Amino acid sequence: MNTKKNREQLVTKRAHALIVVLGGGAGLAITLQGLLSFAIPTEAQTNANVSAQEEIRSMKSVNPFENVSLEARAVYVFNLKTNAVLYAKNENEKLPLASITKLMTALVAREYMPLGAVITLTKDDLASEGDSGFRPGERWRLGDILNAMLLVSSNDAAHAVSEFVGGSGRIEIDPATAHNNFVKMMNEKANALKLDQMEFFNESGLDINETQNGGYGSARNVATLFSELWKRYPENVEITARKYVHILSQDEIDHFLANTNEIIGRIPGLIASKTGFTNISGGNLAVIFDKGLGEPVVAVVLGSSYKERFDDMQKLVEASLKEQ
Repeated sequence: MNTKKNREQLVTKRAHALIVVLGGGAGLAITLQGLLSFAIPTEAQTNANVSAQEEIRSMKSVNPFENVSLEARAVYVFNLKTNAVLYAKNENEKLPLASITKLMTALVAREYMPLGAVITLTKDDLASEGDSGFRPGERWRLGDILNAMLLVSSNDAAHAVSEFVGGSGRIEIDPATAHNNFVKMMNEKANALKLDQMEFFNESGLDINETQNGGYGSARNVATLFSELWKRYPENVEITARKYVHILSQDEIDHFLANTNEIIGRIPGLIASKTGFTNISGGNLAVIFDKGLGEPVVAVVLGSSYKERFDDMQKLVEASLKEQ
């Protein structure tokens, strides 16, 4: 308020000086008094301006994540363009990943084998939990079976990939040895990426027993891993933004595959997604979406329930779209 009075006094002094220079005169004084009424803001005008500025600042400071209620145990939302953490909750806690594990399976496979390498499925591959519609003896290009693995979260495909890559494509290597080699490669890659909470015991993320899952990591770890896979091999993850796909094996068998992500059509700008669920892990979900023109965001939900992981993710996506 003192600043306001000082400003008014300064304007008044300058006006009086102008009157003296011009020779005074009642008419001139009246004219200048009228001009001063416009030059000096009233207290009501000043207060209104301050209120408007405060309202603008308040609107800018609203946190769209503030009132978001989530079931997930851990969450991490990261803007890949600005390197800004939009939201985090227990983001460094080591948790079971379930089929999120297959992101590392895909990354390791791509680094060690060409897309055109051909895998022949065995009965042992198809003994894994779940049925993806594959057939024993059926031949697949590595690139195609990785697409199927990520889209429908195929444990059969993950098993076949780990045996093939872990055995360097040679059929004479013992399958158990090949699988152990591959899991070792997965853990070595996690160390190379400095994913300190990440640890793998199998290639699929299936529960090993009643207390141990096949893969562990933090929500922050998953965001880093998913981002790395997308940046380096987008052709193998961008297919996961589609609801359904047809994939032909090398034996020209047509496979109609449905995405395990139930909210594919409800995430604007979706780039990629990966689901995960077991009894130990609960419901997990990771997505990458574009919140604006060329502004990708990765969001991870761990330790939710089968259904609520999708509701949790929708809330996070909506809040991210509102974030300034």
